[in-house]
Amino acid sequence: MVKNLRLILFIFLISFVSINAQEMTIVASTDTSSYMVGDYITYTIEVRHDKYFAVYLPSVKDSIKVLDFIRALPVEKKTVGENVVEYHKFIFSKYDSGKVTIPSIQIAYTKYQSANKLFIATNPLTIVVHTIPVNTQEDIKDVKEPVKLPPNWLLIALIVLLAIGLIVGGYYLYQYYKKKKEGVAEAVPEIKVPPYEVALHQLHILEEKKLWQQGLIKQYHSEITEIIRRYFEERFNFRALEMTSAEILAVLSYIEEGKAIVEISNKFFSNADLVKFAKFQPMPAVNEEMMAQAFQIVNGTIPGTVESEVTENV
Repeated sequence: MVKNLRLILFIFLISFVSINAQEMTIVASTDTSSYMVGDYITYTIEVRHDKYFAVYLPSVKDSIKVLDFIRALPVEKKTVGENVVEYHKFIFSKYDSGKVTIPSIQIAYTKYQSANKLFIATNPLTIVVHTIPVNTQEDIKDVKEPVKLPPNWLLIALIVLLAIGLIVGGYYLYQYYKKKKEGVAEAVPEIKVPPYEVALHQLHILEEKKLWQQGLIKQYHSEITEIIRRYFEERFNFRALEMTSAEILAVLSYIEEGKAIVEISNKFFSNADLVKFAKFQPMPAVNEEMMAQAFQIVNGTIPGTVESEVTENV
């Protein structure tokens, strides 16, 4: 009976130790055991523990001096039943060749909110860092062949056009300064549009606006009279824009080329003044007649027109 009791107690102790041993496990690993100089070395610490344990990882950067620390990756955690699995990953590198042993790291942990810290160590690891093999018999060359990019034809075309523009611009600039130095400045001819062409163009634009057809009677008469007044200023060289209708008619009667249009101008300005000052609402026929009169005034004073009419009358 005593022997059986001792056997049961022995089995219980073994089971207790086994359970405690499984409460906390820790494994350190690298993604491989062979690296080239300068490669990234991923160092992983896998911690498995009861979910009521608290783990205190030391500064891995300061604990591993045999490698060059690059950065720490975010901690990954997952729950497996009553246990928690943590993955702590760190990126290192090594710039010298040779065999490197990563030492074990002491990791602290507490059980069930206890203040007493326990410690467990990671397993040491050995890796090998290789250099790039060099063939001393071959010529020195790049590690990688240069990347050949296809030609950018658009950029080439732009560069060619820019070069041509600079050459042409430089030539004309040279000619300009050469003539300026010789005292011969190239005169740029001033293109002056005859007043009658300007007036006829403006009348056509006004006609296309169809102002009076939209009920804009006053605006229509204001714009058409301004065109004719401005034409008189340019054609006969007097300030028609600042004069009354009667004053304009008086000046036209004294100008030889203006006498032929005094009568039609009188009808034109009379209709315009009625709308402007007497708030007269003209019939559509009057508005159309105003445009016809305006064209007649301009066409009747085109240089050469008056002379030909006088010759025909004689």
